Amino acid sequence: MLKMNHLTNGLSRTWETLSQGWNHLINNAGNALTQFISSDDKEKADKVPASSPRWGLMSADVYDDADKVIVKLEVPGLANEDFDINIVDNILTISGEKQFQQEKTEGNYRILECAYGRFSRSIPLEYEVDADAAKASYDRGILKIELHKKPHQRRRKIEIK
Repeated sequence: MLKMNHLTNGLSRTWETLSQGWNHLINNAGNALTQFISSDDKEKADKVPASSPRWGLMSADVYDDADKVIVKLEVPGLANEDFDINIVDNILTISGEKQFQQEKTEGNYRILECAYGRFSRSIPLEYEVDADAAKASYDRGILKIELHKKPHQRRRKIEIK
């Protein structure tokens, strides 16, 4: 009986830990969960293994100061021309296609956790921004977008006299 209680307690603690981890992931990264859809291009779609996940995390950091909003998005394995970036109704949308690159060696994949295909990630902005003045750069798997707030949206410190 003592062995059974020990096993039950161990399973209970394991379930609690998994539950806490899952809740933490959903609360802190739920918006980063992004669906990857197979390409319309039959040749590209055939190259992606069927076991490849259709969902992946595209984590973002959004930094806000008085004059601008900076968005950094983790999207490894792409090139500058793979992105399409738009702002409509104060929503920043980054879309593109992450293509599968088949290894040139013999064998099979044992672990396939990266998602491939077309994706779209939308990030709501709390401010009106000047889309014409936006700057984007891509380096080491990080897409950085700098968006300047419209003048009436900028924060100003008010001095007491």
